[in-house]
Amino acid sequence: MLVVGAGPAGTAAARALAREGLDVVLTDRSAFPRDKICGDGLIGDALGALDVLGIRARVLSEAVSADELRLYPPDGEHASIRGRLACVPRERLDAILLDAAIEAGARFLPSMSATSSVDGDEGVAGARFHSNGGTIDIRARVTLLATGANATALEAFGLSVPMKPTGAAGRAYFEAPPEVARRFAHLTIAYCEEWCPGYGWIFPGPGNRLNIGVGIFGTDGKRLRAFWEYFQTRFEPAAEIVSTSRRLTEFRGAPLRTGLAGAQFGRPGLLVLGDAASMTYPGTGEGIGKAMESGLLAADLVARAIAGHVPIATVHATYGAEFRRRFLRRYQAYQVAQHCAARPWLVNFLARRANAGRFVRDQLEALIDERGDASDLFSIRGLLTSLVR
Repeated sequence: MLVVGAGPAGTAAARALAREGLDVVLTDRSAFPRDKICGDGLIGDALGALDVLGIRARVLSEAVSADELRLYPPDGEHASIRGRLACVPRERLDAILLDAAIEAGARFLPSMSATSSVDGDEGVAGARFHSNGGTIDIRARVTLLATGANATALEAFGLSVPMKPTGAAGRAYFEAPPEVARRFAHLTIAYCEEWCPGYGWIFPGPGNRLNIGVGIFGTDGKRLRAFWEYFQTRFEPAAEIVSTSRRLTEFRGAPLRTGLAGAQFGRPGLLVLGDAASMTYPGTGEGIGKAMESGLLAADLVARAIAGHVPIATVHATYGAEFRRRFLRRYQAYQVAQHCAARPWLVNFLARRANAGRFVRDQLEALIDERGDASDLFSIRGLLTSLVR
C-alpha cells in the first residue's frame, strides 16, 4: 500500500494498514519534524481516533488538557462551554503519529514530492515522485492520497476539484509569562462583529506556549492578515498576550477546504483522505479528527478489499459513500452553524442564553463532543426553546 502525505490522515491510515500486516510505504514531501499551520486543538472526534490508534495516552502526555472553551460573542460576556479538549502543537502531534506508523511497520520515505499518479489498466497503480533531483515511481495496489488542502496535488492525480479554497486560517506562537499562561489554560474562541463568521482563537500549549490565530471563511483569503492585525490589537485577551509575551513565530496562513465542498473521494486504485477531500469542518475550521477518522475508515476498507471482501476497483466509491453516510449530517450541521455565526446579533443572543439557561449550553457542549446536531439549536424551534430553558 502507498500512502502519500504523513499528516494525521495519512499516518492514521498507515498505522492501521500496517497493523493489519500489510506492506505500507508512507511518503511526505517534508522531512520530519516539520511545522504545520493549525490551531492545535483536539476535540472529541480526534481523541476518539487516537484511542482507536492506541496512542491517546502518548499524545496527551505532551498536550495541555482542558475542560473549558470560552466563547466570546461580539459584545457581552463570554459563555463557558465544557468538553473533552486538548491542545498539542502539530509539530509534535504529527511526529508522534508518524512514529506510531513506523512502529507498526510502515516504511517512511521523506523528501518525496508526488508529481502525478502512475496509471495501470485498471486505474491508479501508484505514484511518481520527485526526490533528490530525480524521478521515482512507486507502484502499489491501492494509493491513499493525504496531501492536504493543496488542490494542485489533486489535479495532478487526475481529480477535478475547485481550485479556490473555502477559507483560510493563520496563527503565531507566543511564549507567555507563567502567570499569564495560567490564566489562559482554557480554549478561547472569539467573534468580532466586522469579521463574522470569521473567528479568532487563543489555545494553550505546553511550556507556557499560546497559539493565537484567526480563521476566515469564503474565498477572500487576502483579508486574513488584516483580520489578524485587528484581532491581536482589538481583542483584549489577545492584545494582553501579545504585549507581555515573547513571539516565537511569525504569523503564517494556509488555505482551508471545508464542508466536503467539491470533495472527490478517489477513483479506481486511489482514495483521498482528510483535507484533500475538504473534510475540515465549516464554522470551526477543525479538521484533525475527521482527517484521522477518514484514514481509519479508508484503511479498514482497503484491508477488506485486499482480503477479497470489497472489490478493489470500487473501494473508493464504497469509502466515499460510507464517509458521507456516517458524517454528512454533521457537516450540514456545522454549515448551519457557520451561517448563523455570520449574524453577530445571533452570536450575542446565544452567548447570553448559554449563560442564562441550560439548553444552549447543553447543545453547544454536545456539538463539541460529537454528540449533538447543530440543527437542533440553529432552528426556529431551537431558538424558541432557548428562550425558556
